[in-house]
Amino acid sequence: MHLIHIEADGVRATIAPEAGGRLLQLEIRDGDATRPLLLAPDDPAALRTEPLAWGCYPMVPWPGRMEGARFTWDGRACALAANDGPHAIHGAGVYAAWTVDSASRNACRLGLELSDPWPFPGRAVHEIRLSPGEIVLRLELHATGGVVFPGGLGWHPWFRRDVVPGEDPRVRLEATDIYETRPDLIPTGRLLPVAGEADLREGPALGVRGLDCCYRGVRGPAAVRWGALELTMASSPNVGHAVVHTPERKFCIEPQTCAPDTFNLAARGVEGSGIATVRPGAPLTAETRWSWRRI
Repeated sequence: MHLIHIEADGVRATIAPEAGGRLLQLEIRDGDATRPLLLAPDDPAALRTEPLAWGCYPMVPWPGRMEGARFTWDGRACALAANDGPHAIHGAGVYAAWTVDSASRNACRLGLELSDPWPFPGRAVHEIRLSPGEIVLRLELHATGGVVFPGGLGWHPWFRRDVVPGEDPRVRLEATDIYETRPDLIPTGRLLPVAGEADLREGPALGVRGLDCCYRGVRGPAAVRWGALELTMASSPNVGHAVVHTPERKFCIEPQTCAPDTFNLAARGVEGSGIATVRPGAPLTAETRWSWRRI
């Protein structure tokens, strides 16, 4: 599998274009130590058999689950590939091989032509730029062929819990609401106040919290602390949602422009789910900027 390595002042990022256009690993400098932040397989071939389990992949043209792998747009019934039981999950980009549009010592730009089972002509772009102390991920979703369609963007990073051995990660996320979900994690459309173990506003330790929640109205950057090492995740203003997922050994903070199942939520009249309309010449764009420091 072809991998791209970019570097800046001792910081190294590894990108896997053929495996969902993902950032596979980010290795930062922390004093005299090198800290890999993301969970990555020993054998990159595992990316093909378990595409959802590694690194940080772009979710495009929608993030999260799509109920029943179908939605309706402008009176047209649209069917997707069911790959999470009866549902479709995390878009089309994570399962595809992206092309390398350009690459330099500290940046690369990847592209993907969207095709079946996505029912609309479009193109996605994932740009990754590395500089001392920060990495910037930018996504673009373009409508091609003169067609207007719905869209959403996001990133799905799998962070390691053991970045600093012996330090339980602490996560801070400012939001007041989460989406109520069914047992299969499809949002009902009802909002619940942030409370209990889902309340991350004070930056608590993750511990044994079993979260898989979509937060709405995210304010300011999210932050992760492993002891004295802090990672800050600041995103563009349209990235108003975030999913936090906390299984054993790893955890996710997923910045995204919309809620899971946003196309169907909007069709049911649920307001504020973040659905976007992508038009020719007016792409949907989003950016997340990660920086790190010792505190």
